Amino acid sequence: MYSCVAINVIDFIIQDTERNFANFFHTCRQVPADKQDWRPLDNGRSTLDQAQEVAICPLWVPGLLQAKGFDPSIFGDFETAKASLPDLDACEAAAKENLVKLIEACKAFPEADYQTEVEFPWGKYTFLQTMTFASWNANYHMGQVSYIQTLYGDQSM
Repeated sequence: MYSCVAINVIDFIIQDTERNFANFFHTCRQVPADKQDWRPLDNGRSTLDQAQEVAICPLWVPGLLQAKGFDPSIFGDFETAKASLPDLDACEAAAKENLVKLIEACKAFPEADYQTEVEFPWGKYTFLQTMTFASWNANYHMGQVSYIQTLYGDQSM
């Protein structure tokens, strides 16, 4: 029998995000070290490149919430930020630090503004939906990393 524990929506977002990040990094660690930089067709995104994005992504959400809208400067110098994360260990450590900032921002955001819609280049979202951005980004990239594994011949996943 399933048990349903009532939690508030912010706690759910936090739990879901932490779970998706743990699953993402677990999946990345299934990729052999010599394949972390492997790029499909020498032009796609490697496992490490995607881990760098997932590690940085939690910093974007607080900026979007604080700006109460889209501000491209929130994303900063993405390539410089990625270069500061040379391996999977650095990515995972940064992700853990950056998740703390995301959690603080979500908890501090006024509930009265949860359902306010904002237009982003990728569509219209409420602020509550915006809080899930890092979670679904990690989940999306977990699928890409799993697919990369099949492209270099790992069929065990």
